[in-house]
Amino acid sequence: MAIKNCSDCGKIYVENVSGLCPECLDKEEEQERLIIDFLRKKEKASVEEIHRETGVKERTILRMMKKGRFLNYGDIAYKCESCDNLITEGRVCDECGRNILKQVDEVNEKRRKEEEKKRSGERMYTRD
Repeated sequence: MAIKNCSDCGKIYVENVSGLCPECLDKEEEQERLIIDFLRKKEKASVEEIHRETGVKERTILRMMKKGRFLNYGDIAYKCESCDNLITEGRVCDECGRNILKQVDEVNEKRRKEEEKKRSGERMYTRD
């Protein structure tokens, strides 16, 4: 049994899978019910809109989403981690995803060229 601090309120509690103390876990479950009730009425909503209508902190809504709690309750729009465009799935928008892949390809190409250059200089020459 490990003792931890609640990631929400900071209280000490016996560690569990949620990372929250029992009081905060109960509070989060109640907040989840509020959000689900709201999403049943309005299928498409942004995190900001859910926050405004339910009073649940945006950070809490995002944490719940990352745990996959609202997958069956419509599309929730939230900010891309890179550019702040609104998205409904993943961590980055399509454009930022393409940019990341392009950067990875460029780095891999650069490494490949450096390896090729390094190999070409490692030949053994003999003299007759």
